[in-house]
Amino acid sequence: MVKKTREDHPQVMNAAVRLYADAANAKTKLENGFDLTNYDERTLSFAKDYSENILAIDVNIGTEEMLNDTWKLFSRYFKVEEVNIKQTLVDKYWNQ
Repeated sequence: MVKKTREDHPQVMNAAVRLYADAANAKTKLENGFDLTNYDERTLSFAKDYSENILAIDVNIGTEEMLNDTWKLFSRYFKVEEVNIKQTLVDKYWNQ
């Protein structure tokens, strides 16, 4: 039996993983003494909040709340075009 998830789940998770990877790159830049861009700084802030509120082992939230919280983090730290999610999903879930 296939368990259904929300329509935005795959795109939200792909975007979150990509942004989290961008934060890892920014951390490497910082450790190597390079200046960070505004985008780098925002990805680091996003990664910190995402780790604490979504990924942490002691966070016990359902899929729906996890998706909603991730959208909130996207809108707090990024412009719509930086998240790179289908416009129909952005229209439905951004700043809900």
